[in-house]
Amino acid sequence: MCRVFGCVAAEPVSIRHELLEAENPMIRQSEEHDSGWGMAVYERADGAQPRLVRFPEAAYADDEFVEATDLRGRIFNVHVRRATMGRLALENTHPFCLGSNTLGHNGTIVRYPRLLTPEMKRPEGDTDSEHLFSLLMHDFDPGDPVAGIRHAMERAVRCSPFSGLNILFSDGERLYAYRLGLFELHWLARPGQLLVASEALTKEDGWHSVQQDVLLTLDPDDLEEPHAERLLGDELLAE
Repeated sequence: MCRVFGCVAAEPVSIRHELLEAENPMIRQSEEHDSGWGMAVYERADGAQPRLVRFPEAAYADDEFVEATDLRGRIFNVHVRRATMGRLALENTHPFCLGSNTLGHNGTIVRYPRLLTPEMKRPEGDTDSEHLFSLLMHDFDPGDPVAGIRHAMERAVRCSPFSGLNILFSDGERLYAYRLGLFELHWLARPGQLLVASEALTKEDGWHSVQQDVLLTLDPDDLEEPHAERLLGDELLAE
């Protein structure tokens, strides 16, 4: 079980408040989710590669986390880990990154080796989450990221029992948030920003719960609310 937090914004912003100072900041959540932390920061929203910072230490005990809160960007993909699969090591620390693509995952995929076929790229680490990322990146079409996410989730559901398939994924242009399983996901619109998180971070009115099997698309150029759509549908979930 882990915690995820994402933000998209009209202009480069700091998320220091949400990470350190809010009523329920990520640094406090890391006291329980203490198996490492990471953050992908996209200065722009044009598909460029992010600045990636990751450490296998608990965020609340790591001065690097406080320093990283000074980073500014238009898209953020943040993760604090509570390890269930894979040792505490940098290569097992989320978010995982390939080019402009980053992914953080909340949940456990029990039989995760089944996700990958022999011709797929092998992960650097030994987590279920990086196996899921490798699956997503195999034959990923940048022109249709939703189709890639759907294909990866369909295979994950068919391959293995899981506690959660909650993800935050960014291609450097938008942030995608998906919920399926035991764990919650919430989003908030505020002027110039959209936020998404495992737990409501602030006492602001307007936090919305994401329903099961819903994919949100958070677009930094369209900040009224996320686009929401079902991803797998009732027939597959019933299987």
